[in-house]
Amino acid sequence: MIQFALETTGKQGSLAVLSGENVLFERRLGVRLRTAAELAVELNSALQWCEAESYPIDVIAVAVGPGSFTGLRIAVTTAKTLAYALGLPVVAVGSLSAIAAVTVTDDTVANVLVGLNAYRRQVFTAEFSVGELRHSDGINGCNHRATIVSRSEWDGRAAWAKKQTDWTVAADSTIFVPQQRGHLAAPGESIAVGVGRVAARLIAAAKWSPGDSASNPAFTDPFALATRYLRPSAAEEQAASR
Repeated sequence: MIQFALETTGKQGSLAVLSGENVLFERRLGVRLRTAAELAVELNSALQWCEAESYPIDVIAVAVGPGSFTGLRIAVTTAKTLAYALGLPVVAVGSLSAIAAVTVTDDTVANVLVGLNAYRRQVFTAEFSVGELRHSDGINGCNHRATIVSRSEWDGRAAWAKKQTDWTVAADSTIFVPQQRGHLAAPGESIAVGVGRVAARLIAAAKWSPGDSASNPAFTDPFALATRYLRPSAAEEQAASR
């Protein structure tokens, strides 16, 4: 099964092509130019590479949130367009479960705490056990797991987790600075790789194979694909307060 995985969770993004959980092609976005400016170019490169290497895409996997309001819309819209144009099923993946999936790659820890800066003194966060992340019978519970907490609550959770020998923390430097609070577990592979791996486990749990009907619990109708913001935007909050 060949998956095309995409995420634009924050200011930067990534895309990847995987065979099952094995990475075939990977690109990071927003390193030199803005993510939106690089996306079309790298997307075209990935699709051309798949054609040249005879890797027909079976599934589109996309991170749907939480994350940047603008970034998530870019990825979800792109995934919808690809799915419609290529006639492929779509797997919606939670951003935090994708980060967790690329953070822990061995058995040195048993749990991971993930955090994304939600700004306005808030953090998107979730906790995962390595066991449930890696097994198809536990991955469904991980995929929707995300909450929003105050910055002070996050600081307390991160400080506790970094003292535990069986925990690691995955967060960006704006909310978890290694020099101040301990080690920072940043994914060595891109988040898109995590998106693809979570999608592969969701598909395995649903017992789907290429050629089967796209009517399967693992998939989301492209036209129904939606972002998971967890909160209204600043503009929506201002409008509601009038």
